[in-house]
Amino acid sequence: MTTVLSTPPDWPATIPIVQAPYRNWSWEIEVSQLWTCTPKTAANVVTICNWARDHGWQVRARGIMHGWSPLTVVEGTPPNSNVILVNTRYLNAMTLIPRTATSGPQVKAGAGATMEDLLTFLEQQPGGQGPAPGYSFPHTPAPGNLTVGGALAINAHGTAIPSPADSFSCSYGSLSNQILAVTAVVTDPKSSDPTSYSLRTFTRGDGDDAVFLTHLGRAFIVDATLQVIDNYNLRCQSYIDITSATLFAAPSSSTPAPPNSMIDFLDKSGRVEAIWYPFTDTPWLKVWTTTPQQPAGSQRVSAPYNYPFSDNLPDFVTELFKKVTSSAPWLTPSLGSTMVWITKGGLASLSDLWGPSKDTLLYIKDSTLRVTANGYAVQMKKSDLQQGIHDFTTKFTSLLAAYQAKGLFPVNSPLEIRVTGLDDPSKVAAANAQSPIISSLTYDDTAKTNGWDTALWLDVLTLPGTSGADDFYQELEAWVTSTFSGARARAIPEWSKGWGYTSNGAWQSTSYLAHVRELFTAGRPANRTWAHEAATLAAYDAHGLFSNAFLQQLFG
Repeated sequence: MTTVLSTPPDWPATIPIVQAPYRNWSWEIEVSQLWTCTPKTAANVVTICNWARDHGWQVRARGIMHGWSPLTVVEGTPPNSNVILVNTRYLNAMTLIPRTATSGPQVKAGAGATMEDLLTFLEQQPGGQGPAPGYSFPHTPAPGNLTVGGALAINAHGTAIPSPADSFSCSYGSLSNQILAVTAVVTDPKSSDPTSYSLRTFTRGDGDDAVFLTHLGRAFIVDATLQVIDNYNLRCQSYIDITSATLFAAPSSSTPAPPNSMIDFLDKSGRVEAIWYPFTDTPWLKVWTTTPQQPAGSQRVSAPYNYPFSDNLPDFVTELFKKVTSSAPWLTPSLGSTMVWITKGGLASLSDLWGPSKDTLLYIKDSTLRVTANGYAVQMKKSDLQQGIHDFTTKFTSLLAAYQAKGLFPVNSPLEIRVTGLDDPSKVAAANAQSPIISSLTYDDTAKTNGWDTALWLDVLTLPGTSGADDFYQELEAWVTSTFSGARARAIPEWSKGWGYTSNGAWQSTSYLAHVRELFTAGRPANRTWAHEAATLAAYDAHGLFSNAFLQQLFG
């Protein structure tokens, strides 16, 4: 007879724990029951880790579960395994650290605070000197329901680069590059008790801090101190009448920024995003422009999530999505046309919005469609962006056509394109700051030598279970990897999404994993390599608590 435990053996009585399901964003990684605890304090997390050390369990930080890759839980994990999921929701304290004569404003945020909560807190703080109340970041991810800890683990980002309209004195890289200090649960190899877990704060620039700035879940962060900027107002204009041929046009020596191309808008405003449904010819282009005062004709907004048509689809569209993955994949072009029609209708009164930064930067809710996604950050020169966009979209459409000729429709959701800066440590208010070692936006000697200053983010979305998707992603990844290489560019995975494809799915290609490790090793000093990252994280986790089967394979 199997004994059903009320708690794991010798579990600390003061820390609530239950058996609960785990399910990632796209519902592709599901485990029916895993022990999930809810600590109230960082000290509780230390207690949990020392319990796990004594009992041979692993510990995984669990936030909102808005991710695709197996960085938290691996598909196929048996229910009731010796894994403790730590729900960080109560680790949500936030404190503003005001500017001084020698330092700018900062915020200390618990790992369990959501990005929406953090941005709301920041804009409510006194002392801001911008046109909008309080403070903010230069750009943020579009979903607000992400934890700070989860966002920092995978160098989360939005879309923005410096421009004539947008030139804050700060980093335009990932949130990880805004870190000034992190507090982590670690074993200390130099302490008198190197086997016990305790809290330690790593200050930016002290050396070992660099491995925690982007750690992929191979560490447990309980809070972070981030640099912030004075808040600002954004105008967000939406266009769905510019053809893909125009938006993604090839540049030439005489026309380096073709009219109404992405680089044309980027040069003027610094903030763009294209959302392009397959088999259609008018992408949804969003252009944000820092605009202190409300322009005539713009609609003022005072809350985020202003595109209800994209978060709450009509029933007939939901049914159409179901059909394209089951009985009628050939309806995919009709689905794309339908989504463009819905978008045009929805934008009729929402095409020109203006308000505090948070209210236009956050626009994805949990009710949006649960698609799967691949993702890459292609580091390159800003002057090469339009050519890179043209080359990628040309390959994307030709590959779709080749699959369509075989009766396959592997992509039924949008291609998304964004642009950010890199994680330049000179833009961090800390002496001796280094770029995050394994951030997708890491700014190393290779980037400097080649003049790379921007990242082109490419994400192809489709519904889970779509026939032919894995083969399509595998072919596209091979093309991206080989095309954006050498002195031209380099393509680095967007950690939270899909990469490392074989015909059996993402994260399966051992050769691609080796390629990733080499990306973060070639041309680097010994203390900036993938091996250094792995070894240092391991040294601060003497019992290997913060890992899983996939991370063990990835880190080697």
